[in-house]
Amino acid sequence: MSRPAEKRELLESLRRDLSCFESQRAQAPSLSLGASEVDRRLSGGAGLSLAGLHEVVGAAYPDMAAATGFAMALGSRLVAREARSLVWVTQRSGAHDLGPLYGPGLAMMGLDPARMLIVSAKDDREALWVTEEALRTPDLCGVVSELEGARAYDLKASRRLQLAAERFERPALLLAGHAGSAASAPSAALTRFRIASAASSSNSSAVSAPGRARFAVTLDRVRGGSSSQFILEWNHAAHCFSVASPFSRREDGAAGRDAAKRDRPPARPQERASVSRLAAFA
Repeated sequence: MSRPAEKRELLESLRRDLSCFESQRAQAPSLSLGASEVDRRLSGGAGLSLAGLHEVVGAAYPDMAAATGFAMALGSRLVAREARSLVWVTQRSGAHDLGPLYGPGLAMMGLDPARMLIVSAKDDREALWVTEEALRTPDLCGVVSELEGARAYDLKASRRLQLAAERFERPALLLAGHAGSAASAPSAALTRFRIASAASSSNSSAVSAPGRARFAVTLDRVRGGSSSQFILEWNHAAHCFSVASPFSRREDGAAGRDAAKRDRPPARPQERASVSRLAAFA
């Protein structure tokens, strides 16, 4: 067989393999976020892939509480759908100065502490090992893992987690720091959410109290989907998101904060941001 014919045959074989791979990815189970505008922009167009690694980063260091709250919301929706326990890997020292998780705060986000298995890791390397082992463990719905400095998290580590998530069809949500430390790092993750704090909605019961939690969400990386930005509102009772306000893509890191300011209602006495001061940590 001539060399050009061999090359054509090899290319055709690679195309068939790629087509099969993409077909399998499209058929992987997914988790709807409850907002079709967001679901169709994620991998496969039907929500968050349950067979994948997904990163959640803060837009800046002060937004790490909001990023953690967003991961809590995703975990709450996952537990509500699967009715199985969620593993949360935390740092013994308390990642990003947030302190340990707080049961009543978790419940405020709709995440039942009785459905959680909390594992305390001594450092990022151990946290990544626990995350991979949790993905391999039956009867769990997924794993959320906090990384303190993300130094042990590189392309090789992300590939291991992505392959484990694909094999066992169990998602890993990685709190991989803030955008200044994590945004440029190469990764095999299917999705990267960049989260900033946003003002809460109005509270019809008490004017001075915050309403439902809101997040300024940027889809920085979406394999097979499209990048975009939204203000998402979390309904902890129904375990679902809704789009409070879409906004156009900005290149600077202040996009989420600017959108939150535009979306803020007229000032009210004692108004509080819903996520940055949420009592989810002790």
